[in-house]
Amino acid sequence: MFMAVIACTASCSQPSLGPHGSSRTLTFTGLAGEPDSLNPLVSTSSDLYDFSHLYISPLLEVDDRGRFIPELANQVPTTANGGISKDGLTITYHLRPRLKWQDGDSLTSHDVLFTYRAMMNPRNNVPTRTGYDHIASVTTPNALTVVLHLAKPFSPILAYFETAQGITGVLPAHVLEHYADLNRIPFNVMPLGSGPYRVVEWQHGDHVTLTANPLYWRGKPHIDRIVYKIVPDHNTQVQELKTREVDAYFNIDPQLVPDVRNISGLILTFTPIVDFHYLHFNLRDPIVGDVRVRRAIALAVDRSKLVLAATHGAGIAVDGDQPPLSWAYDATLPHLQYDPDAARRLLDAAGWRATANGERMKSHTHLTVQLAISPTGVGGSRLVATVVQQDLRAVGVDVQIKEYPASLLWAPARSGGPLMSGHYQMAYRAWWVLGPDPDDSWNLACDQIPPAGQNMYFWCNARADAAMHDALTTFVIERRKQDYAVVQRELVRDLPLVMLWQVRRPDVYTPRLKGVSPSPGGSTFWNAWSWKLN
Repeated sequence: MFMAVIACTASCSQPSLGPHGSSRTLTFTGLAGEPDSLNPLVSTSSDLYDFSHLYISPLLEVDDRGRFIPELANQVPTTANGGISKDGLTITYHLRPRLKWQDGDSLTSHDVLFTYRAMMNPRNNVPTRTGYDHIASVTTPNALTVVLHLAKPFSPILAYFETAQGITGVLPAHVLEHYADLNRIPFNVMPLGSGPYRVVEWQHGDHVTLTANPLYWRGKPHIDRIVYKIVPDHNTQVQELKTREVDAYFNIDPQLVPDVRNISGLILTFTPIVDFHYLHFNLRDPIVGDVRVRRAIALAVDRSKLVLAATHGAGIAVDGDQPPLSWAYDATLPHLQYDPDAARRLLDAAGWRATANGERMKSHTHLTVQLAISPTGVGGSRLVATVVQQDLRAVGVDVQIKEYPASLLWAPARSGGPLMSGHYQMAYRAWWVLGPDPDDSWNLACDQIPPAGQNMYFWCNARADAAMHDALTTFVIERRKQDYAVVQRELVRDLPLVMLWQVRRPDVYTPRLKGVSPSPGGSTFWNAWSWKLN
């Protein structure tokens, strides 16, 4: 299993059954509150794709070890089984026979083709088309075969095409293809899928109810009903755990971990997932554009103290852009130790001399760095900013914290977003999200500097860039692993960003619930068909 630590709280005594406590109904809370839509194709809710695995099936799932496993597809395409052509330009999926939609209609290759066309339809408000934009065409030779023709080799395609990194699973053509667009349709409130559960009710502001799907290809799930209780306030979510109004709280706010640990009779787990929290720099800025200043900042932040304060054990300090359990992780990567004395020496070498009162100056200019955060976008941002400010003050760096609404901080440059327009020095950011594939060229490549992409660090390293692009052209894992090792080493050398921690996602639930094993690069609910309530 990929799940890290499984910890019992103070008492593991069997709790009394709450109002939903039966083998028939599982009630949970968490996620990101009220979704804007139950159609993952057009939703911008951060957790909707995770939740949608309950009712909409992808071609491939990602298991608890980060591996692709076939879901609607009959097998994972590889070069060995002929699913990936030798030139990497043709990907062939074979669907399972006798797949059914939840209304009894047959699920075929036509549905896969329709979903692709819906993704590429400019009328649909799709959050991103990353991955799909590498596809030249899709053909369906028969009802059970789908063939992708790529414009050029793109090794992460399996992760994107109607799978974990590609926003949506397969949608029903017979329900949706008569609409000009899918932005505001009844399906978005009451979706029909092929997953293990079917949405039967969405009472806005209160709950979403799903019932077991007897037509699911693996068979009807063990739990008859799943209720997602919409509780926006985190403290209320904890209270409902205490009163057993909910059986589980998935994706706990790390700041609430101490409170949850004090609730007896529950199981608390931490699963390493491919999300990172980090500081990053604008390399076009004259102060932090100096790598010595960036390295001094990295050495001056006590990450062990920071991770403990910000996550209460739900984080792991990391150095590179790949998680330690990924096949792409470079285990030889040097660890950035907390060393304030070395930080002071680097600042001296960069010409920032300490004054009698501990401040630093160069050419009559004080060493001041502005730290941009969004307290409305990431829980604990103010705490992280304050710890960083204190640590850097100790080596003579004056940090000024600048708060922005999330909608502005990450807005496009044309809308005044400071990160994308380069009007910032240093920022704290969370949720650098990778899926099952380690490619992050979308975030780091030279051709992704705004407005073309999301390289808001304005980092362009020739060696790393060549390695990232080479990794996209091959399906040979060993070659890609070597490429990503180059990227990791160049990141640590240039430090356009400083990784603070990798997220270990906390989940808590009744010990009666068996089988929960979240995927590190996919969904919490990838195997909900196998869950049981004793």
